[in-house]
Amino acid sequence: MLKLSFTQKLWLPLVISLFALLLVSLSAAWLSRETRIEERKNDLVNVAHVGLSLVKEYAALAQSGKMSEADARKQALDRLREVRYGEDGYFLVIDSTPRMVMHPIKPATNGKDLAGTADADGRHHYVSFAKVAQSPEGGFVDYVFPHSKSASSSGPAEAVGKIGYVVRFAPWDWIIATGAYVDDIDAAFMRSLYWIGAVFIGISLLLAALVALTNRSIQRTIGGDPGYAADVANAIAVGDLTVSIDTRHDDEQSLLREIRRMRDTLTDTIRAIKHAADHVATGAHEIASGNADLSSRTENQAASLQETAASMEQMTSMVRQTAENARTASELAERAARIANEGSEMVGEAVSTMRDISTESQKMVEVIAVIESIAFQTNILALNAAVEAARAGEQGRGFAVVAGEVRTLAHRSAGAAKEVRQLISRAVDKVGNGAGLVERTGTTIEQARDAIASVTNVMQEIAAAAAEQSAGIDQVNHAVTQMDSLTQENAALVEQAAAAAHSLTEQAGRLKTSVDAFQVAETA
Repeated sequence: MLKLSFTQKLWLPLVISLFALLLVSLSAAWLSRETRIEERKNDLVNVAHVGLSLVKEYAALAQSGKMSEADARKQALDRLREVRYGEDGYFLVIDSTPRMVMHPIKPATNGKDLAGTADADGRHHYVSFAKVAQSPEGGFVDYVFPHSKSASSSGPAEAVGKIGYVVRFAPWDWIIATGAYVDDIDAAFMRSLYWIGAVFIGISLLLAALVALTNRSIQRTIGGDPGYAADVANAIAVGDLTVSIDTRHDDEQSLLREIRRMRDTLTDTIRAIKHAADHVATGAHEIASGNADLSSRTENQAASLQETAASMEQMTSMVRQTAENARTASELAERAARIANEGSEMVGEAVSTMRDISTESQKMVEVIAVIESIAFQTNILALNAAVEAARAGEQGRGFAVVAGEVRTLAHRSAGAAKEVRQLISRAVDKVGNGAGLVERTGTTIEQARDAIASVTNVMQEIAAAAAEQSAGIDQVNHAVTQMDSLTQENAALVEQAAAAAHSLTEQAGRLKTSVDAFQVAETA
């Protein structure tokens, strides 16, 4: 890509603007010429159609029989020959041969074959008239033709540009032609070009002077060529603070002068930043090292507190289990005490019942004694009856048998009573022994009840103490948990501080790297 200096860049827009202005002006002049030519063509079309209307009028008269066709043609040509418009406008009539039918200016050419006739440029314009006229709408033909205004005593008239318009009347094979010179339009166009050239030169000189003054003012403001200032600024931008900046001795306010001041200030600032960055890097490294040590100790303390918290949790669980067991044991002891009380009451009732049985047994012994006495007396009576029966002889034999049976029954009753006495005696002895055992059992149950009551009291005290221990351990556990949470938070803060210190170290390193990118002149 082409590299331009500032002066060239400053002049380039001016040149482009002037070129654009010239192009626009020339385009406007050309468009004005074309517009005037179009207007002239429109005038020719209108005039030619007027001539065509005149011919059509006479043709209509001939067709209507008011005159012969020959008279109609003659009168039509006479009318066309007499028509003039503008300064030098007229009609001429040719046929398709082409052959001149009527020329109002050069009647000598009437009836002449025009196929070989050419203008000053060698164009056979009459042949072109015949070809273009074949179109129903007619058409235009450009050619050159001598202009009477350009004639002088020293020579013939000069051929100038002319526009011809032709339209054909087919029934008579007439081509009505008329034309208009365009040299006045070309002259006006050339005058426009001269005027545009003069204005263009004036504007160019004015703008050139303005650009020259602007260039000089800009260079004085910058302090030198803008390209040089850009190179200096680019060198400083990439970190080269050793770049040399040349300014004029009387320059106090130019851009280059301020850039040199900025370079000197940046040099001092970068030196100070380098020194501070070194100190920051050292301090950040020490902080990071201390934070790492503190983080390690905090993590160890946090681990110990976590172990303590876990142990306290286990202890709390064990104390709660102990309290629960003590409460359960207390409930069991209370239940045993109730059962012992019930047993003591039942033993008392059993002792009372055995005493009643012993009393009733004594009564049964007395009854047995009565039965033995009755059996003894019955035996005596039976013995007496047997003696009396023996005395009675044969008559008392039956009675003796009955007396024997009664005696036998008396013996058996006496034996049974004796056995019952023995059984009752043994039963009384056993009841007595049982009553003693029951009384001792009652005593033992009373002692057990007292012991159970004591155990119940002790277990209640143990349960209460265990509950108090559980509450105390819960408080200790809560405190340990809080300490663990605080330690964890402290550990997190230490880690954040360590991360911040590490980030500070990295930032200090990056700052030092960034500052090292600047090239600073060595101080003496």
